[in-house]
Order: sequence, then structure tokens, then C-alpha cells
Amino acid sequence: MTNNEQTQRQTDYAQVLVRIAECIKQATSIAILSHQRPDGDAIGSSLGLGLGVGKLGKQVHIACPDPVPDKYRFLPGAEQVVTELTQVPQVAVVLDTDGWGRLGKLEGIARRAETTVLIDHHPTNPGGADLDYLDPSAAAAAVQVYHLLTALAVQIDAQIATCLYCGLGTDTGFFTFQNTSALALRMAADLVAAGAEPYRIAQQASIQLTAAAAILRGRALASIQTAADGQIVYATLRPDDFAAAGARSEDTEGIIDLLKSVADAKVVVLFKALTHRRCQVSLRSRGVDVATVAAQFGGGGHSVAAGLDITGSLGTVTAKVIKAVRQALAEEA
Repeated sequence: MTNNEQTQRQTDYAQVLVRIAECIKQATSIAILSHQRPDGDAIGSSLGLGLGVGKLGKQVHIACPDPVPDKYRFLPGAEQVVTELTQVPQVAVVLDTDGWGRLGKLEGIARRAETTVLIDHHPTNPGGADLDYLDPSAAAAAVQVYHLLTALAVQIDAQIATCLYCGLGTDTGFFTFQNTSALALRMAADLVAAGAEPYRIAQQASIQLTAAAAILRGRALASIQTAADGQIVYATLRPDDFAAAGARSEDTEGIIDLLKSVADAKVVVLFKALTHRRCQVSLRSRGVDVATVAAQFGGGGHSVAAGLDITGSLGTVTAKVIKAVRQALAEEA
């Protein structure tokens, strides 16, 4: 991208931020929604925006189709997140969600809002709201919320800073992933200055594990296999693994990042068979565009981090996805 193109894009983002801010200022009821199986960025950015908009005297509802994972319940306002909405809001803000379908049961009420707003950083997001703020260069949706709160002239206090730092931290692997930019680090410093506590947030959101999550990690690591001369590393979790560990789907968070530590791996994949006919697949890469792989099966994400849900047995799904990854590696070479 040329310097002129970058400048134009930043100008476009600034203009849409002004429009979103004006829309929020004029509304009385606002719903903030995020995706199924929420991660730290979905919850953190939603709560940060909700707390900020609440300062403007607005009626705010924060919703997610699935409950807040236990590890994020320490965040200020987490107890306010609901899984259903009964009243159509004036403005529906959809955060960190790369497709309307990922809103699950909340999609219908979101689409009926007087004004819909999409704020997302996934390059596969097709847009389609009344106001789209889609910035694939953002390290996290929390970065975009930070900019929106600035446009709203909301002072970021310790509670908002904690939520946004959690979102930014989890989506950058607490500043170890490829998307860690100078802008992300400057924002992190600003959030710490506003009251976010890096050690406590990292402990709660990333480092501390329940016994069930630790056992599940062990079972996943014990299942590791390789393909394409070690360029592909993958692990599998079956329903009996979850049962034996006493674990839930949310306890798989972080396992894919452990696979990334295997030397020489260009693509790592975690296959999770939640039932005998339904699988979730997470992909991470060093240089290979795994978003295009996920898109072949109805998924999406970023070029270096993507995922998909798919119907089929674990064996069949594994064979199909590994074949697609092999093809992507061959094309990249």
C-alpha cells in the first residue's frame, strides 16, 4: 500500500468514526453485541465501549449469544452481559464479529435496529451495516473502541482501561504475536497510565488455568502429529478428552498458541470435536494465509489466525483441512 493510500484510508476511518460518534450521541438506547464463544477482545472491547457510552447517560445493553467465560468475569461490568435481548435498540453496535451469522440468536434483533454499526478488524468481514468501521490493520477491536471513545470525548478511567487492555492483550498474545505494532504498544502504555494493571490482567486472562484446562492442554499436546515434513503441526481433542478433563469448549483457549512454539512449523491446527458430528478448527500460521483455508469451509479470520465450524466426523474434517493446508503451503512455495 502506498503512502497516499494509507493516508486516504486513515482519513476514511476518521470520517466514519465521526459519523458513528454522532449516531451514538443522538441515540438513547444502544445495544453492544459480540460473537459466539467470545474471547478476551470481544468481551473486553464490548465492556469498554459499554462503560464509556454509559458515561454519556445512554441506556446501554451488552449482549453476547454465549455467556462470558469464567476467566473474563473479573472485568468491570461483566455481570451486566446478557445472552438475549428483548427490546430492539435504536443503535446496534456489532463488535469484533466477522459476519452477521456469528451473532447467533442475536442476529435478528441486531438487524432490526434503527441504525446498525459494525466495528471489526477481521479482513474477511464483508460489512453490510449502516456504518462500517472495518480496519484490518488494527491489532484488536479494542483499538478501534479506543479510537471511538476518543472521538466521543469520553475520559478513559481505570475500569474502561482494564477492559480495553484485556482485549488488546489477549488478541496480541500479550504483545508477543505478529500483530503487535508500535500503535498497540503506545495504546497499552496509555491504558496503564489510566489505571490498567498489566500483571493482574495477564494473570486472570491468560496465565492462570483451572485444573480442567491444564488437563485438557496435556491431552491436546499428547495428540500432536505432523505433516508436510513438519511444516504442519496439529492436535486433536475428542468429546472423551473434554469429559475426562471435566473441561468445556472455552478451556481450549491458548492451546493453539502452544502448538505455535513447535520449531519449523509453518501452520498449526487444533481440531476440537465437540460432538461426534460437529468440529471447531483453529488455524495459526507463519506466512501462509490461513484465512483463505478457513474460507473454503465457511470460516474466516485473519491471514495468520483463522477458524471455522464444520459438520462431520473428526477424521473426515481432519483429512479435509490438512489437505487444504498442504495445498496452501504448496501455493505459497
